Amino acid sequence: MDRLAGLAKAQGHDGLAISFAGWIDTDGQGISAAPNLGWKSENLTELARAHDLSCHLENDLDARAWGEWLALGSLKQQRGDLMVINAGSGFALGLVVGGQLIRGFHRRAGEIGHLRTGSLMRCGCGTQGCIETLLGGAHHQLDSWGQPGFEEQWIEQATQVLAPVITALDPAHIIATGGILDHRKNLIDRLNESLIKVLPRAWWSGLELVASQGGEELARRGVVELAQSA
Repeated sequence: MDRLAGLAKAQGHDGLAISFAGWIDTDGQGISAAPNLGWKSENLTELARAHDLSCHLENDLDARAWGEWLALGSLKQQRGDLMVINAGSGFALGLVVGGQLIRGFHRRAGEIGHLRTGSLMRCGCGTQGCIETLLGGAHHQLDSWGQPGFEEQWIEQATQVLAPVITALDPAHIIATGGILDHRKNLIDRLNESLIKVLPRAWWSGLELVASQGGEELARRGVVELAQSA
């Protein structure tokens, strides 16, 4: 925080906008935990206030989803809602519905990676059985993707957790991002095909997962826009 505060003041800013790979407190003042980083609870707003700075916090995927929404432009936004699938160190969704970022009551909206499915592995959140232990890269071995059947298992499990959400929300845009998907265009295509097989055929036969084109810059854009409009 000392370094961030110093940079902000040197550039003439009176506040910070931070997107963080972890769980934000329900009051938006700090972080509850960062399962894949090993961080504990920390009140970042209070730390920023000690430097006479304001602080706006967002989960990194929420910030990315809002950046992706802005990047769509008004014409595509008018078509309907957005779902961002992030498969990186964890596995989660960013959601924009009715032109609004969906954070949820606990600020955990989209955290489908922590559904407990019976896995024997212990997740970074401390719970045994989270689906993220298979779908999130933080739990993979260096050679996981080269092991026979691993990719097929990943696609099957991802399909099972994604299909009900897609059916329930009926988004117009579905964007795939995160370290696992960014470097595996074929995986996006195979996941798309798998989802089509289980989603309601009458209106999802033309499903198309789209790889993100904006990169991490969209998370920065998203959190700044959210901070300015808060």
